[in-house]
Amino acid sequence: MRFNDIKGNRELKKRLAEMVDAERAGHAIMLEEKGGYGAVPLAVALIQYLSCRNRRDGDSCGECESCRRIDRMVHPDVHYVFPVNTTQKSGGEKKPVSSTFYQEWKKLVKDNPYFTEAELYDALGIEDKVGTISVQEAKEILNTMNLHSFEGGNRYMVIYLPERMTAETANKLLKIIEEPFPGSYFIFITQSPEKVIDTIRSRCLRIALQPVPMDSRKDSQEFMEFFTSLMDAALQNDLQTILKTCETIASIGRERQKRFCLFAEECLRTIMMTRLGIVNGESPAPISAKYAKIFPEPFFETAYHVFDNAKQSIEGNVNPKITFCNMGNLLFVNIRKLS
Repeated sequence: MRFNDIKGNRELKKRLAEMVDAERAGHAIMLEEKGGYGAVPLAVALIQYLSCRNRRDGDSCGECESCRRIDRMVHPDVHYVFPVNTTQKSGGEKKPVSSTFYQEWKKLVKDNPYFTEAELYDALGIEDKVGTISVQEAKEILNTMNLHSFEGGNRYMVIYLPERMTAETANKLLKIIEEPFPGSYFIFITQSPEKVIDTIRSRCLRIALQPVPMDSRKDSQEFMEFFTSLMDAALQNDLQTILKTCETIASIGRERQKRFCLFAEECLRTIMMTRLGIVNGESPAPISAKYAKIFPEPFFETAYHVFDNAKQSIEGNVNPKITFCNMGNLLFVNIRKLS
């Protein structure tokens, strides 16, 4: 995967390439994102750039053997760790590790690179549990990073969601992160940096990702239809359509309901940025330009809290019909009040 294959974060990609070219890439990098921002494909592109011997114009060549292997996720010196739990696939193993689920991970990254934590668990078959990065995984990481490179170049360890490490896991990794072997790189991808043990977080170069274009994400078309239906119906004083849309949202399952709320929050943030003229050098989406002209600034914070409260209610197992009926009513009232 090349930087050019990744949507959004234009300035960040440029900065990462310049950092590598100047040989200032730290041995421990922490990419900070919200679910669906695409830190995993960015990590793959960064590794590909670091490894490519024919890189040019701020990107890897995409054609050499190293690039092709990294893109296919079969390079022997690139390793991935992510939260797991016991499943039927793990054969009842009490302490499964990431390698048990590597094919599922690989398929997810290739099919849906802008995935969320919930989508990872769904792909691994542990959607009813919370994944962890266990001390057994730490032993696997140490064994892997203590080996010589298979290809004679760098070795890379991508750790997705280090906040899911146990305290014992994190402590076992401190020494190798602080004093890595030459040519060893750790890339951490976190959605809750404040939950990562401070002794690891403080040793990393921390880089925050910006949201990717909303149409890059799974379910984006359906979620956009929900969002525009709610906004337009409220503007037209059409409570019946709002409640009908909310009833549909209440039927799509809790994980997707939470993803919709996050999607709606991102829509509001993008519209607000468009209204303020902050577009990161890219043309605003038509929907952003449309609503940016209609809604006053106080509306965005109010609506954001409406969607966020709905997400928290779903996380708290509140009845979805009650949650989204209430959400629709609040949107209706506030849009009519502020627009």
